[in-house]
Amino acid sequence: LSIEYSEEEVWLTWTDKNNDHHEKSIRQLAQEARAGNAHDENILSYYRYQLKLFARMCLDRQYLAIKEISQQLGVDLIFLCMADEMLPFDLRASFCHLMLHVHVDRDPQELVMPVKFARLWTEIPTAITIKDYDSNLNASRDDKKNKFASTMEFVEDYLNNVVSEAVPFANEEKNKLTFEVVSLAHNLIYFGFYSFSELLRLTRTLPGIL
Repeated sequence: LSIEYSEEEVWLTWTDKNNDHHEKSIRQLAQEARAGNAHDENILSYYRYQLKLFARMCLDRQYLAIKEISQQLGVDLIFLCMADEMLPFDLRASFCHLMLHVHVDRDPQELVMPVKFARLWTEIPTAITIKDYDSNLNASRDDKKNKFASTMEFVEDYLNNVVSEAVPFANEEKNKLTFEVVSLAHNLIYFGFYSFSELLRLTRTLPGIL
C-alpha cells in the first residue's frame, strides 16, 4: 500500500494478488468500512498496521528508516490524516504516532534543558517577564514552529475539546487517539516548540486529562 494526496484529498493505492492496480480515497475507504464493506475494512486495517510498523522502524531515531519514510509521508500529509474527523479514531491515532517518530523525535530537535537550580548569584536577574524569558530562547524554535504550526494548533484544539466534553473518556476508540495526542504534546513541549506563554495555556488543559 502506498499513499498520495492532492488538494487535501488523500488516496491509497495498491496492487492485488492478480497484479491489478487499485486506488481509493482514504475517506471513501473509511466510509465503506463503516457501512460494512469487509474488503475496505481489511484494507484500512492492513494500512493501520503498516503505519504502526513504520513508526516502530523509526523508533529511537533510526535515521535509515526515517529518511525513507519521511520522503513518502511528509508532515503535511500525516497532519491531514490525523486531523481528519471523517477517519476512524484508531487510524488517526496511528498517523499521530507516526508524526511523532518520523518528524518530531528526530534531528534537529533536542531536549530543552530543565531549570538550573544551582546558579551564580550574578546570573539571577532582579526581574523577568514572560516576554523576556521567551526572547532568551534559541531563535531556531520559530523555524520549527512554522513547520509544525498546524500540528500544534490541532493538538491544543483537540485537548481543549476533550476537556470540555461531559464524559471525555467514554469512547474507548477515541481514547486511543487522545493518548497519542497527549504523547505528541509531551514531546513537542520537551523539544521546546512552545513558548512560555503557550506552555502556561497548555497547563490549564493537560491536568484535566491527566
